Amino acid sequence: MRHLPGSLMKTTLLLAVLATASCVGEEMAGRGALELSVSGGAAVRDGFPHMEGEHLISFVDGWGLSFDTYVVAVGGVVLTDPRDSRVKGEWVGPKVIDLAQSAGATEPLATLRDLPARRLDLAFDFVVPPASLPPGSADPDDVALMHDNGWALLVAGEAWRGDESVEFRFGLAAAARYTECINGKDRTRGIAIEADKTIGAFIYTHAIHLFWDSLGAGNTKLRFDALAAVQADGVVTEEELKRQDLTDLRDGEGRPLLDESGYPLYDDAGLLPFDRLTLLDFITHAARAGVHFNGIGLCRTSPL
Repeated sequence: MRHLPGSLMKTTLLLAVLATASCVGEEMAGRGALELSVSGGAAVRDGFPHMEGEHLISFVDGWGLSFDTYVVAVGGVVLTDPRDSRVKGEWVGPKVIDLAQSAGATEPLATLRDLPARRLDLAFDFVVPPASLPPGSADPDDVALMHDNGWALLVAGEAWRGDESVEFRFGLAAAARYTECINGKDRTRGIAIEADKTIGAFIYTHAIHLFWDSLGAGNTKLRFDALAAVQADGVVTEEELKRQDLTDLRDGEGRPLLDESGYPLYDDAGLLPFDRLTLLDFITHAARAGVHFNGIGLCRTSPL
């Protein structure tokens, strides 16, 4: 029989003891729960302009705006331990929620129980609703419309500037999977589950992104002129948004729409394909990228 040197044997035994202690320690750490909700934030609740902290959020072209519909379909919530990738908690869903009809623009989504008390990764999906209505607060007609058109987001409301008034109602094919989420509260990845406690957290669909004029990082501004310019019979729909060519934006009189410096209003930062350069494509991409975790925590985003 081959014998290990004394020092190597001690090291091997120590590693085995530590590994066992680690496993036992994690099992003895207890179990907890996660109560997950979905929020549209102040924009869905108050419209524009509104205050976010100490900052006034408003349109640079003078429009005001309010939502009366903001429907999202969320499902596929998964919590995993990145060290072994085994599923620790899962909620399939989906749930279809109209955040504009929810108190405080926040709606409970799901509670995942019997989770190990440790830090877990979070992933979730924004999906196209199924044909049958899942539990949720959305109008059945809206859910059917989203299903039939392949939309994961449906918004409607009214915008105004002086005596002008324009309604909008459009759906977006913005289904996506969100993984490796950073927690906006502490800037760490995932969420720490605590023993014998229910931890609250929220998915944040940041409505401000729908009206940003840039897909890149930097000094983005909110604009509505290009949407208002294509309204037909006083309503902006996804069909009208398809008609706005990002490379040749026009106002309602057919004149070029340029920013304050004489440049095109929208900057896609090279993120859109050459054959998908409409205002609808721009807003869809912005909406998909505007979903966060626990505030402004970012996730890795993959279109579905």
